[in-house]
Amino acid sequence: MRKLFQFLYRYRAFFIFLVLQAICAWMIVANNNYQRTVYLNTTSRIAGSVIEKADNVSDFFSLRKVNEDLAEENARLRQLLLNSNVSIPDSTSFITIPSDSLDSMEYIAHSAEVIRNTIRNTNNFITLNKGSKDGLMAGMGVVNKDGVVGKIRSVSSRRAQVISLLNTNNPISSKLLRTNRLGTIQWDGSDPRTAKLLYVPVDVDIQVGDTVVTSSFNAIFPKNMMIGVVKSAKPDIHQRDYEIEVKLSVDFGALSYVSAIENRLKPETDSLSVQNPGETND
Repeated sequence: MRKLFQFLYRYRAFFIFLVLQAICAWMIVANNNYQRTVYLNTTSRIAGSVIEKADNVSDFFSLRKVNEDLAEENARLRQLLLNSNVSIPDSTSFITIPSDSLDSMEYIAHSAEVIRNTIRNTNNFITLNKGSKDGLMAGMGVVNKDGVVGKIRSVSSRRAQVISLLNTNNPISSKLLRTNRLGTIQWDGSDPRTAKLLYVPVDVDIQVGDTVVTSSFNAIFPKNMMIGVVKSAKPDIHQRDYEIEVKLSVDFGALSYVSAIENRLKPETDSLSVQNPGETND
């Protein structure tokens, strides 16, 4: 405190000058209309700018909550769509989704945020910010607004690890939407934008641009979920099957929020597969 008084005393002339300057400025503003108008306009502009920047900062820090709310809403809408009879995987047509009760729904969508994702390895995995406490279980399919992402391999209480579609050990039962011909989508470990469609014989009518979706034989994903479109197709060296390259609909390098799809009838389907060991589900 003593040093503070010494400082003020040492620079008393400067502080007195500042006070007198402030008084003079106040008297000028208070007694002259022009100066008062300029002062009010300037302070209003500065105050408005400060308030706007403060609001922008506040909005920035609230974006995470907004994104989470939007992801939850998207999951709810996707859940209603999956349980409706309408299936339009790659159309912008307007769809009327009927309301339904939870008891009658086959699929439940759980939103989650991607907190870790690899695309450059041979076998890639994705980590989600939710786990068993949020209803996630191993074996659930994972999708986003563009299509199939992968399936959950393991969960902890608050985290889930997803086998990405960009994993050479993750084949997915699929079909050509136009012809309903079945095949298997599998990544070959090279380009993260494309995958191979396997086991399609050369007698099938296939065209570049054909839509590839999940098949009805898939107990993990609902049928007709978007996977990609045919980029190229040519007979293999044996002239038996096509070598088909599919451009994937999902941009795996830009994943942020996804939905884990719970098939409520999967345990019943699996129990039938146990009774009939020759049947398998992807």
